[in-house]
Amino acid sequence: MTNFINRDKNDIFKYRIFSFLFKNNKFLIFFRILVTLLFFYAIFYGFYYADETNKFTTTIFWGIFWSLFMVTTLASFGRIFCGICPHGFMGKIITKIGLKKTMPSWMQNRYIGLMLLVVGWWAVYYFFEDFWKEPFNTALMFFILTILSFVIYYVYKDMSYCKYICPIGTLTRAYDKISFTKLETYQEHCRDCRTFDCATACPYDLKPFTFEKKNQTDDCTLCMQCAQVCESVKFKLTKPAEQLNSKLKVLNVEIWSYILILACIPMSMTFAHGLNRSKISDEFIWNKVANYFGLADFSSGFGFLFALIITIFFSIVGLYLSSKILKKDFNTVFTTLGIAFIPLFIFSSLGHTWEMFFVKDYKNIVEGFASGFGIVLDVNSLSKRNDGLIHYFALFKWIGIIWALILMYKRLKLIQSTTIRKIFAYIFASSAIIFFIFITFYRDYIFKKYGVNSNKNHSMHIQIAPEERLKKSIQIEELASNQAFYFSHINPSIANRFSKNEHNSHVGGKPSDKIPSKKVYLVFGDINNKKSFKIDNIEVFYINSFKKDENLTLFENSYSFSVPNNGYYNLYAINKKDNFYKVAKLEYLHGKHGTDDIYSEKVKDEIIQNRTKIDLIRIKLADENSFFHKIKMGEELKFKAFFEGKPLTNAKIKINLQSGWIKELQTNENGEFTFNLVRDYFPKDNAINKRFKQEFIITLEYNKDDTNYILTYPSYYYLNDNYYMSYEYGLILIFLTLLFSGVIVYRFRKNRTVAFKETKYV
Repeated sequence: MTNFINRDKNDIFKYRIFSFLFKNNKFLIFFRILVTLLFFYAIFYGFYYADETNKFTTTIFWGIFWSLFMVTTLASFGRIFCGICPHGFMGKIITKIGLKKTMPSWMQNRYIGLMLLVVGWWAVYYFFEDFWKEPFNTALMFFILTILSFVIYYVYKDMSYCKYICPIGTLTRAYDKISFTKLETYQEHCRDCRTFDCATACPYDLKPFTFEKKNQTDDCTLCMQCAQVCESVKFKLTKPAEQLNSKLKVLNVEIWSYILILACIPMSMTFAHGLNRSKISDEFIWNKVANYFGLADFSSGFGFLFALIITIFFSIVGLYLSSKILKKDFNTVFTTLGIAFIPLFIFSSLGHTWEMFFVKDYKNIVEGFASGFGIVLDVNSLSKRNDGLIHYFALFKWIGIIWALILMYKRLKLIQSTTIRKIFAYIFASSAIIFFIFITFYRDYIFKKYGVNSNKNHSMHIQIAPEERLKKSIQIEELASNQAFYFSHINPSIANRFSKNEHNSHVGGKPSDKIPSKKVYLVFGDINNKKSFKIDNIEVFYINSFKKDENLTLFENSYSFSVPNNGYYNLYAINKKDNFYKVAKLEYLHGKHGTDDIYSEKVKDEIIQNRTKIDLIRIKLADENSFFHKIKMGEELKFKAFFEGKPLTNAKIKINLQSGWIKELQTNENGEFTFNLVRDYFPKDNAINKRFKQEFIITLEYNKDDTNYILTYPSYYYLNDNYYMSYEYGLILIFLTLLFSGVIVYRFRKNRTVAFKETKYV
């Protein structure tokens, strides 16, 4: 064991910050615990909130872990993800106390994990496109894998689950070779070593001092336990994919990983999510086959199957013909030249991953992650599809193609044969790469010549366009003279669902040049059964945050209005018919981080307008001091009614909560009335939903000179923090108690430990 060493400049451990991040045991344990807690919390959250309103579970697994973190780190630092994987972290602990049996030979088959990935994930993804979007299904899959891994860790030694059963274990081993880092040792210090501490510390039974000679790191997951016990271990920077330019021993399953993942992701995406969106998608062979069997709804799945078959055909047949031309054993050619396929998936996925991150995934990740902790966010995307920056991400695919062609040329140099044979072998061995180039050009040609069919999504089967579906689903009804109407953030075509345009928005992220806007709907009927009506003879306007009148824009059954600044926006709709004068009012609070707007007392000033005869104003509470204020359950609300600019006395007030609670009041001599929002949320077994939200509507009625005046005022209220914080404080107290007890026990046992002293007999 070496205790001190003068490290090379390309050794990452030479630099304190990187040594801390990649090698410091305390930091790594803390970070792995954090990731593990997040992992299990996402699983629990997926079971507990199993409906589609749960964005947290899918964000963690399909937004952060895969593909953003996995693809990015695999192409740069290698198997970093495996180093912090919750399964691996817990597995090392379980293995130490386990049975330590040798895994049966039939289970020591890396194709098990690879097939779990291809069939269990990708086949399901394409055939049942919404399956993995369901948080319950995602949570269930990772729960099953977790139980399976823990059982295997306990029974078998050497972290066998990671090597053979883990769906991404073989994948990360295979693609680790393209990174620009490599774990090795300083050989001049290892020659005289007799303790082999690095090998002893390795939970995978590997020998780090042999990595340099073998030109690969085998099943190393970069857990860094070897580096923590011996200073001779180095984590060096290299040229990207440096080890691929020379001889190295590659397993057949690794080449199959390159072929199958190329088929499952870039190829299948081009077929199922690319060409299937064209106007001639019905003409493609996979869609014709799907229609022939009456399975048009699974056209994406058939696209996946055809991509799989075609990719395997060009890869295997091309390499087989190359072996015949070179007069070499097929297995030798397969493992030597098949490595050249490695850049195709990595760079295609990098381009697609980062394009989607800028266009939508950043927004989804931030909002989804925050939602898991009861925080409502509405952030802007970092970019749009037509921005210049986005087009550069398409170059990643071509970098991968060019690199694959160059790598094929370099790999051919490692095979002894004549030049003419190598030329022909190069052409056939590159068949899969050439087909990948062809399908890329072909997709662009199809879109340019025939265009994109906006009436189709990723699936081939015909679907109704969103706007057509909206028109068909909305039942337009006649509004009677005596029926009140009101504003709603909810599209009346979607029953009992809340849209993202909530009563109170909480926005952050990169500022956008485009002025943000909100959409609302005019509806009538019960809160839980909203209906659209024929909008006729209605005057609509709103007062912006600067207390100036502006007009609302009508689009189909909705109105949109601009919200360029933080503050209150008051919307009004007026209808005069027969002897009824009806007004719908909506007070909308817009909040966005990163602006110069300051919340002051002026923000809470009453807005008195003269465009409606009747009005209702909520008197702001003293503790309202933020653009992100929410009305909470149990709070006392105070309103003031006006008629022709003067306080309105003895007007009838009716309050309806979404839960069915009703209260009737009258305005006092000052036109005011107050009421408390009752606590009407009683979850079973105290299963508190911190995102609970309900709607309520206040209806004001007044009669004068044979004219009936009606005003509606809808809003939302949220769960009071006091109803669930006691549970959180209790959990925190229990955790701190256990932590404190553990520290005391540790210190007590450590102080009682007697150091071993060597005794010599003379």
